[in-house]
Amino acid sequence: MGAEGLNGMRGPMPTSADVVVVGAGLFGASVAYQLTRGGAGRVLLLDQAMPASGDSGRTVGMVRHHYSNDVTAQLAIRGGQAIRDWSDVVGVADAGFVRSGFMLAVPEERLEACIGNVRRLQRLGLNTRFVTPDEISDIEPLISLEGVAGGAYEPDGGFANSYLMILGWITAAASMGMEARFGVSVDSLVVRHGKVAGVRTSCGVIEAGTVVIASGAWARPMLAEVGWEPPIRLRRLEVSVWKVPAGQLIPQVVCSDGVSGLVVRPDRANEFLAVAYSPERPADVLGDYDYTISNKHDQVLRERFRLRFPSLTNARPLRGWAGPYDFTPDWHPIVGAIPGIDGLYASVGTSGHGFKLAPSIGECLAAQILGQESPVDISQLAADRFIDGTSTLELAYGPSARA
Repeated sequence: MGAEGLNGMRGPMPTSADVVVVGAGLFGASVAYQLTRGGAGRVLLLDQAMPASGDSGRTVGMVRHHYSNDVTAQLAIRGGQAIRDWSDVVGVADAGFVRSGFMLAVPEERLEACIGNVRRLQRLGLNTRFVTPDEISDIEPLISLEGVAGGAYEPDGGFANSYLMILGWITAAASMGMEARFGVSVDSLVVRHGKVAGVRTSCGVIEAGTVVIASGAWARPMLAEVGWEPPIRLRRLEVSVWKVPAGQLIPQVVCSDGVSGLVVRPDRANEFLAVAYSPERPADVLGDYDYTISNKHDQVLRERFRLRFPSLTNARPLRGWAGPYDFTPDWHPIVGAIPGIDGLYASVGTSGHGFKLAPSIGECLAAQILGQESPVDISQLAADRFIDGTSTLELAYGPSARA
C-alpha cells in the first residue's frame, strides 16, 4: 500500500464522518469502497482487529454461480465477473482468480432441482450446463460416481483470494479519500429519536448520520441493543489443506459434492483444500477462530475422500483453520436498511456462501444508501422478511450453504 493510501489510516481518531462502516471483512471493505467511489462524503471504516481477521479471511474462496434464487444468482454472476475482471473494475492489484471450473454433483433426489437451477442460470446468461455422470468423469477423472445422478458444471468458475480482494478495496478506497482505523472496537450504536447518530468506540464517540454494520456474528448484540435482534446463529466450519505424494494428481476442478457434503478445491502444485460440511456444527463463541483442526474432522474428510476421491486417501493434512460463520433461518444474507432506525444499514448473516456475492452486494447496498438505482434488486434480502414472515427464498438443496 502506498503512502497516499496509508494516510487515511493514520492520525487522530475522527470525531465525525458521513458514513461509518463497521467491519473490515469482505462486505465492509466492499461497501466502503463503493460508498467512497459513489461520493458518499467522508467514509470511515472501523474494525476491532485487522482487515480479514474474521471468517472473511478463512473462506475457501470458491467462485460459483449456482443458486436457487434469481437474486443470489444475479449477485453471484455480477460478483464473479468483478472478481475475474478485478484489475479493470477496482484497478488495484488483482483478486488472485484461478479459472478451474466449478462442478456440483447431486444425488437422484436433487436431480430435478439441479436441472431447474441450471435452466434458471442459463436464462440469466451464465455459461453453465447440466452434466451426466459420464460427463462428470470426463471433466474430473479423479471423481468416483457412487451415489451421483448428475450435476451442474460452470467452466468459468474457480477460486480467488479474499485477502487480496479486501486489501484491494481498502487501498483503492483510501486513495479516493476513505479513512480507516483498525484495532478499534465499536461498543454500541448511538441512536437519537429513531435515527442513528453515530457509534461508541474504544476511542470515543464518532458522530455519523449513516452507519453500516458488516461485522458478521458480532452484529447480533450491537443490533439487539437498539431494538432489533437479527435471527443470526453461528456454525463452525473447518478448512484444511492437504498434500498428495509427489507426482500424484489432485482434482483440477472445484468440486462440491451434494451427496456427502465434501468440497475440494485445487491449490498449488500437489496441495488442495477440503471442507466437510456437517448439519450439526454449532459454534456459540464469538471470535472462536483457531488454526487447529480436530482429529475428528480429519477422519470425516478421509471417509468422504474414500467415497468421492479414492486417490486422495493417501494425502496428508498440512494445516488448517476453523471458526464460526453466521447464518440466517433461510440461509440467505440480510442486506439493507434496519427496520425502525433511520440511517442504519447492515450486511450480515451471509450464511457461508457470501464470498462471491461480496462485490455485488457492496455495490447494491451502496446504491441503496446513496439513493441510486441498484444494479440488482435485493429487496428479497431485506431484514423485514424475518419480521413479517415474507421470505420467499427457495432452498433447492435444503438448509445449507449451497442455498
